[in-house]
Amino acid sequence: MPDMPPLSAASLPPPEPFWRDTPVHRLMLTALLNELDASLLSAASATRTLEDWSIRHHLAPIPTVRAICQQTPPRPCPAALREALRLPADAAPDTLRYRHVRLMCGNLTLSDAENWYLPSRLTDEMNRELDTTETPFGRVTAPLAFTRRLVQAERVWSPLPLGWELSLLPAGSGQPLAFPPVLFRHHAVLSRQDGTPISAVIESYTAGAFCFPPPAIPDASQTAAP
Repeated sequence: MPDMPPLSAASLPPPEPFWRDTPVHRLMLTALLNELDASLLSAASATRTLEDWSIRHHLAPIPTVRAICQQTPPRPCPAALREALRLPADAAPDTLRYRHVRLMCGNLTLSDAENWYLPSRLTDEMNRELDTTETPFGRVTAPLAFTRRLVQAERVWSPLPLGWELSLLPAGSGQPLAFPPVLFRHHAVLSRQDGTPISAVIESYTAGAFCFPPPAIPDASQTAAP
């Protein structure tokens, strides 16, 4: 696995204290985490999936996902992704362009995304928009009707301990649940309809996607059959 640039918890706004360290909340988060992960893996555009998620869960008054460019030095494309892009070993340094963004909805960071793309395989207008706007890559290149191939998936954090289903669930502290900076990560390659790769991405998904209140739990005494 390639070294990843640090995504510091201090650099992200802390999630609202909706979720608590209780068995029920951890079970709910496990289901939600699996749902979002599966939705992203089955879709071509992470941007569109995150925007649908933001609308559904009311993450912001205007739930539009935008790409906030990060002024970080270009990082070499990892070998596995470079191979998936079918780049020759002697390709010129400017063959790939690097774009590092945070995909945000309102003031919430939903993912930290690194993108190595081939400007020669995009239109001039697409390249201009990527250079000068906060429009996410997936929205800019949507006219290409690109497909997405997963190279690697990493589950960085789980709300439940390994083997939880075989023993008694921990009671928990009842305090606000502490989220790590990254929950899961996807490495993928995007290709045009003719199979020509256009981009390689590493997307690190954060707790921002879960900044909404959990469902209320009915009082068993009020719902019991008479």
